[in-house]
Amino acid sequence: MKKVFVFKTSVRTSKQIRFASRILAAIDSVLRVDFDPEDCDRIVRIESNKEIATKVINLFKANGLNCEELV
Repeated sequence: MKKVFVFKTSVRTSKQIRFASRILAAIDSVLRVDFDPEDCDRIVRIESNKEIATKVINLFKANGLNCEELV
């Protein structure tokens, strides 16, 4: 079953989007990623068939980016 996870991030630039996309590509259950750096919360939406919130948050933080799940 697919689920969409929504996160508030610190991703602002196209360089950071490319970097974060590479980080997320390492998670095998990620099916789709959509960044919205123009949004006030710099949203990233991630479609996955597994629970990935904790893994995404930890990967972002380990790479110097802020990330928190919006529920």
